[in-house]
Amino acid sequence: MTRTAAELDAIARNNPFLRDAADPRTLHVVFLAERPGRSRAALLDPDSSPPDRFVLRGGEIYLLCRNGLARSRLTAQYFDSTLETTSTFRNWNTVLKMLELARLPARSG
Repeated sequence: MTRTAAELDAIARNNPFLRDAADPRTLHVVFLAERPGRSRAALLDPDSSPPDRFVLRGGEIYLLCRNGLARSRLTAQYFDSTLETTSTFRNWNTVLKMLELARLPARSG
């Protein structure tokens, strides 16, 4: 589930929960192995884990878990089985760190 520097940049800029001035500790990104089809995406239930919220955009799911990810029902099992894919979760600070590292010039050995 690799992403290019340009893809990570777009992910960081397009987080829909940043406009809500959400605490960065409550933000996460779920990276999907492949983009789900519309029929699979339609099976996601936005009310499955209140007050948590999520937005599916392409091959990523943005999560806002105000009570923490550990208390959420929005798990890898839920997304993987519903979307028939494989996923990996990263907290917002890790996403930003991955972007920072991806922007570094490559070192020659």
